[in-house]
Amino acid sequence: MPGPGSTAAPPNTHVGIPHPPLPPGRTRRAHLGDLAAVNDLHHRCSLATRFARYASARRELKPSEWSRLVHPAAGATWLTTDHHDPDTVIAVTHLLKTRAPETYELALLIEDQWQGRGLGTWLTAQALRTAADEGCRTITATFGAGNDRAAAILRRLSIAVPAPELGLIDVTLPLDSRS
Repeated sequence: MPGPGSTAAPPNTHVGIPHPPLPPGRTRRAHLGDLAAVNDLHHRCSLATRFARYASARRELKPSEWSRLVHPAAGATWLTTDHHDPDTVIAVTHLLKTRAPETYELALLIEDQWQGRGLGTWLTAQALRTAADEGCRTITATFGAGNDRAAAILRRLSIAVPAPELGLIDVTLPLDSRS
């Protein structure tokens, strides 16, 4: 959820959602039983990657946290697995409802070796399309000012990246439900 001083896209700007190339794996809805695979992903991610996602050195998720993230009332969580090793999770995408009506928060964790290949752009575009299809009108995302990969994903999707405030970039994207 955006904090004080959040920057929104100009009022009449709606995010157009392009269709980037397909990812290097299969993406599916996450389930309670996926926690071990998700924690294995966390263990393979560098400290810098985990810090970029959580703003901490978080090493894994607790069962109670995972249970909340995959509960349908929370929104949606997807796992992306490697085509060549379908038991290995290479990315987690969260599109979670916020307290604000029709507003979801987007967050990604992508294994280091899969970064810089377009996967984050593809997952973000998929999440934006899903949100629009489900009647979401606004997406929020917050990331550290030094997270160049997150900023690059937004730019590739023609989304303006606001100036950082207090070391964070808060993005608020109005969605056109007809996208």
